Amino acid sequence: MTEREDGGGSLGEVTVDKVCRIAGEAKLILYEDNGTVQDALFIATAPVRGFEKMVVGKNPLFAVEAVMRICGLCHASHGIAASEAIEHAIGATPPRNGRLMREALGLINRMQSHALLFLMVAGDLIRPEKRNEVLFNLMDFHAKVSDYLLKLGGAATHPPNLTIGGMLSVPKWSVFNNLKARFNDLMDRWGTVEELLTDEDIQTEVAQELRDAKRPFKYLSSGFFYGDRYNIEWEKVKTVPYYEFRREEAARESTTLVAFYNGDKVETGPRARMGTYREFKGNSLYDLHLARVEDTTLALERLGEILDEVKMDEPFRTKEVTFGPGKGVGVYEAPRGTLIHYVELGEEGRVMKSKIVVPTMFNIPVMEEMAKGLSIKAAEAVMRLYDPCIPCTTHVVRLG
Repeated sequence: MTEREDGGGSLGEVTVDKVCRIAGEAKLILYEDNGTVQDALFIATAPVRGFEKMVVGKNPLFAVEAVMRICGLCHASHGIAASEAIEHAIGATPPRNGRLMREALGLINRMQSHALLFLMVAGDLIRPEKRNEVLFNLMDFHAKVSDYLLKLGGAATHPPNLTIGGMLSVPKWSVFNNLKARFNDLMDRWGTVEELLTDEDIQTEVAQELRDAKRPFKYLSSGFFYGDRYNIEWEKVKTVPYYEFRREEAARESTTLVAFYNGDKVETGPRARMGTYREFKGNSLYDLHLARVEDTTLALERLGEILDEVKMDEPFRTKEVTFGPGKGVGVYEAPRGTLIHYVELGEEGRVMKSKIVVPTMFNIPVMEEMAKGLSIKAAEAVMRLYDPCIPCTTHVVRLG
């Protein structure tokens, strides 16, 4: 532990060199006074992926496939946002079946990601004697829901059937009907998991501390199940390197951008969706966990509706897709919140510019605020509770 001068006196510094149970690599610096956190720096240290530059000069179809590889957790989300941006640029619209199937892939991706997050935070929220039961049930649910992405999207991650204008291919009638027949079993499995995740009798003292920590915050959300570029003013989104936001020597190590909406720090994700589009009023840190549970439940119910709405004898992709010059914006509600893809196509229809703003860019400043006033143990749990996705967020390279 080291110390930092802070106005009236010195603060103790606690550094977690590698934050465990998150997606990617990051360190956490907490400044505390008598065990209470006064300030926090969440410093992502993963190498830059470079996908925005990789797709320049490439065919838009390749771009959709490429950006799904940014992350193994929010793969379909990036594919959807990129497809939406390119379709916006060229004036294309998927047929109803294509739109429904795309929504289904995104919702399955959301459930996959949430299930993994619940696995990550079980060590913070669930008592040791019940933890294995929760983990095994979560793994079973994750496997079952991933099979739906395999059958509908063509793979359990990075679904290759997702493309511009709709779907490249769809499952046979027999496979589709089998998924519908198994849906009640999937619902039952989630019901068991949901009950365990919300049972206060098996939760830790950290969970209680998070219940007591009420922190109202501004929300950003573009839709509930899908997302809509017209529900936000995307021109008001600004990004800056983390080291410019937190002008401390330690921040220079960060490889992330952070994002602000209309100049404000905003929370995006499950609770933002619930607070914006449903009557969800919980503003404690634990309520973020409850919002993610409910987000999973509703995503599953909506998936069931989509399976009933899809008409297998109607088209799943727009027949004529012509690439040409244009600019487009794709906005999608990824598991962690509002995801934005900007794209510019040149005269030959190839990608000239690409910019991606991911939910964790918005949430990092919020995570640091939410850690204040907590114990060190609870502050570290908050970093996991916001489900940061570091691979998506690394956009900065410092030379020299």
